[in-house]
Amino acid sequence: MPMWGGYWGPMWGGLGWIFPLLGMLFMVVMVVLCFRMIRGMSGMGCMPGHGQPGVGEIEELRREVRELREELRKFRERSGGGGS
Repeated sequence: MPMWGGYWGPMWGGLGWIFPLLGMLFMVVMVVLCFRMIRGMSGMGCMPGHGQPGVGEIEELRREVRELREELRKFRERSGGGGS
């Protein structure tokens, strides 16, 4: 044991309890940030750029699929029908 009175002895002026408290606070903050990052990547969180596409992107993809189906239908009519 050190000669000044123990692990968190009088050298710290009785404030030795603050270091474990700060460590626990730091760990809680890190866990919360990790959960937010995981939720953001799965599309449920608030981090942009990760996760699922927005409503505008989905509507644009649906419009493109409709246009491609229309082009495919016109192509089949020109080439003599056939198929389904």
